[in-house]
Amino acid sequence: MMRLVLVLFISLLFTQPAWCGELTLLSRQVHNGEVAVLLWQGEPLSFGVVRFRNEVLYLYPDADGAVALLPVGLNVPAGDYHLLAALVDLHGQTTTTELVLQVEYKKRPEEHLTLPERMVTPVAKDVDRINRESYLLQEKFALQSPRFWTTFERPVDESVSGVFGERRILNGKPKSPHSGTDFRSPSGTPIRSISNGRVALVADLFYTGQTVVVDHGEGLLSLYAHLSKVLVEQDHELIVGDVLGQVGSTGRSTGAHLHLTVKLLGERVDPLALLATFEKLNQVKGLDQ
Repeated sequence: MMRLVLVLFISLLFTQPAWCGELTLLSRQVHNGEVAVLLWQGEPLSFGVVRFRNEVLYLYPDADGAVALLPVGLNVPAGDYHLLAALVDLHGQTTTTELVLQVEYKKRPEEHLTLPERMVTPVAKDVDRINRESYLLQEKFALQSPRFWTTFERPVDESVSGVFGERRILNGKPKSPHSGTDFRSPSGTPIRSISNGRVALVADLFYTGQTVVVDHGEGLLSLYAHLSKVLVEQDHELIVGDVLGQVGSTGRSTGAHLHLTVKLLGERVDPLALLATFEKLNQVKGLDQ
């Protein structure tokens, strides 16, 4: 009997090698409109996947383990969300792990603005242009490139004048929540790319004026709006901190400022929350920002 148990133990030892590592959530609690980070620290992975809100997302291996960025959209209801992850090591062994992410509702402010009526309720001749531009942006925001991003930094040094998700009342009419963050920067201020990436779009758009979209890889993109001057071309490769343009007031704008939108896998997320998340991630990994 002892011999049989020993044979079974040796068989398990060779067919299911012990794993060394841990899968964790960087924060078990986030607000709607933010990014949750799933982090593997341990032995190298072949690949990993995680199921979140009926979507299957990848854990991308890197030198420090593996990471998955989970978009918690602005309209995601508060509650507990179960994450089921499957990790495959370099020997082909699969391990499954379940974690729980708690989403809390964040109440955001309301802003009243007065704009030229044509910018609030476009006339018929503008509608076709707006629809074409909307389709173009959707196409760009659907890009799935290899990872370019490493660290992240603010695009300008000035303070915030408009927060992500605030309810906009334009000329007394309720509109969609603010899609990004506004920075109170004077005209001509240099705008820096928030991370490594490749320029996916340079265009003059109805709402956002002179606009640059940067693809940071793995479904993460940033949009810089209302520029007075663009200093890059499409497909230009950028390093975090590279200047891509200057602050202006083009498009639907009441004055000079930078509007920054960040999308992850098609979901708008809070740019400042993303920056704070990566500061924490680098601290956990022991990296300098």
